[in-house]
Amino acid sequence: MPKVGILGCDVTTREMDCVMIGCFGNLRGRQGMFEQYSEDDPPELVGIISCGGCPTAVGSDRVWQKVKALKEYGIEALHLTSCLVQVCPFTQEFVTTIRKEYPDLKIVEGTHPFHDLQAFKNGIKELTSQRAVTPQKMNDIVFKRIKVHTDEDE
Repeated sequence: MPKVGILGCDVTTREMDCVMIGCFGNLRGRQGMFEQYSEDDPPELVGIISCGGCPTAVGSDRVWQKVKALKEYGIEALHLTSCLVQVCPFTQEFVTTIRKEYPDLKIVEGTHPFHDLQAFKNGIKELTSQRAVTPQKMNDIVFKRIKVHTDEDE
């Protein structure tokens, strides 16, 4: 069994509540980017890590420490989630950093295909900016414009 890890986007999992259902479904069914593994030798998921967030002054260097945790358990391949590949502006920086530290590690860019990639990208943009329905903030309480859900709303 080839040992694999998954590197996901910190923002989509932490702030957008992604539960990686597409990634896991494709892993279980050996579809998408998991098609390369044979039925006779299916992949073993060792662990899942997040990128550590968008790089700041530190840059992408901290991602190697997260990958190190998986390498210590013997992963042979690291799959980057499809959302990380498609919408993250730092993906190539992460890949460069990981390859520098772990040149023997196979890096697979993606986990699953999207039914409509442009719709996915538009949806991520909306979730990030919340322009259609603006989320409420502390100022809404301060300025007495907070909207509170009641049972009557149902």
